[in-house]
Amino acid sequence: MASLNKQQKRAKRAKDKAKQLRMTGRKSTPMYGDPAHATAQPPVYVLELFAKLREAEAISRSEMLDTLLANVSEMIIERPGLLDLKSAENESMAATNLAADMLVDYRMWADDMDREAAQRWLSTPEFIKDFSEALDRYRQSMEEAAGE
Repeated sequence: MASLNKQQKRAKRAKDKAKQLRMTGRKSTPMYGDPAHATAQPPVYVLELFAKLREAEAISRSEMLDTLLANVSEMIIERPGLLDLKSAENESMAATNLAADMLVDYRMWADDMDREAAQRWLSTPEFIKDFSEALDRYRQSMEEAAGE
């Protein structure tokens, strides 16, 4: 487990990133489909992910986030073009942004929210904390898998 100091630094970075996103906003169109068709139906693989997220969310938010991160990782391997490397500092940040975009799209799909409401949900301190913890768990599991 990461040291307390490291956890605090990560939480601060997540908080700063959320504040930046609130100030500048994210893309106003879904990551899939033509921007001219912002209400386009998501691809089948995204709908399958959303169904998994709904099942996991019925258990807990942590379970939903763990499911998201594992599935987004697989999606990136299968579809590397999903990563927006132009607007991210590195591949890890691009993957985090993809996961956040997926969460916004999921919330819009699951709860029929508009994009702004979904982004506000994503920016709540409780959610940021839960997402940061899920990222830590995911990174730890990847490090353990690499060590085997």
